[in-house]
Amino acid sequence: MELTRRAVLGLGLGLGSVALATLTGCAPGDAAPTLRLACGERGGTYLQFGENFRDRLDTRRPDAVRVVETQGSAENVDLLRSGDADLGLCLADLAAERADGLQAVGRVYQNYLQCLVRADSDLSAAEQLAGLTVSIGAPRSGAALAARRMLEVGDPARWPRIRQLPLRAALDALEARELDAVFFSGGVPIPELGDRPPATALRLLDLDEPAARLARDWPEFYRPVDIAAGVYPGQNVARTVGIPNLLLVRPDVAVDAVRLLVDVLVDDAARLVPPGSLGVQYLTESSLIDTAPLELHPGALAAYRARYG
Repeated sequence: MELTRRAVLGLGLGLGSVALATLTGCAPGDAAPTLRLACGERGGTYLQFGENFRDRLDTRRPDAVRVVETQGSAENVDLLRSGDADLGLCLADLAAERADGLQAVGRVYQNYLQCLVRADSDLSAAEQLAGLTVSIGAPRSGAALAARRMLEVGDPARWPRIRQLPLRAALDALEARELDAVFFSGGVPIPELGDRPPATALRLLDLDEPAARLARDWPEFYRPVDIAAGVYPGQNVARTVGIPNLLLVRPDVAVDAVRLLVDVLVDDAARLVPPGSLGVQYLTESSLIDTAPLELHPGALAAYRARYG
């Protein structure tokens, strides 16, 4: 069942009223603390989004957020749980598995699960990766969950040989022919390839069959999408899945601080998504609040309620 925006906000505000009364900001005269935002790897979309978000916050309150480089979603959740981060970006599928006890500020944008192979490769479908060597992302990234769901089906003897490498190391290994394919999650095109053009021509592998299976088995997290021809040099149209990203927050972050975050998400939406990124952007009234399976932070609920009723 799909709830209306007003129903979600009304229900959430009622549930969060006690928490709103107990969460407090800084004492009068105290400087608001700088929040630590766990993002992702250098060259990835998470870090670019986080830096854009920080820069827009700085125009309203300097030093509101400090960006932290990480391996991705899984590490971000770990840092939030340990208290070493206050905010973190996370893929919705991984949040459902590991983010119990955390809350959300909003659903921010869509990542694409992408698989790069060398342009001279004979590979044309994910099924051909059986027995080959594939990186599915850094050990604490979020891409690994969806990649394993794509690859580890049927007879284990036909699964690829899995490695978990950071993006830059994986691309180096792909060019050196130490890997046959590299899975990663990010915007389109991934910033790393714009900053560091590969010495070897690369292209996207079409993921049509596993994308359809993921969308059928986990429709709340995966949506089949086409990456247009030419997004990467010489690349044809490629089918994959889009995965929503959530901006997570610890429940003990002050209400006023979270309200400021919502203000920037709503008012500066056009400046947050990295330039050139294609895909569905969720920075709209109707979609920001759709953070299932996580509840909205009371500060976010109050901010959305004040704006939209």
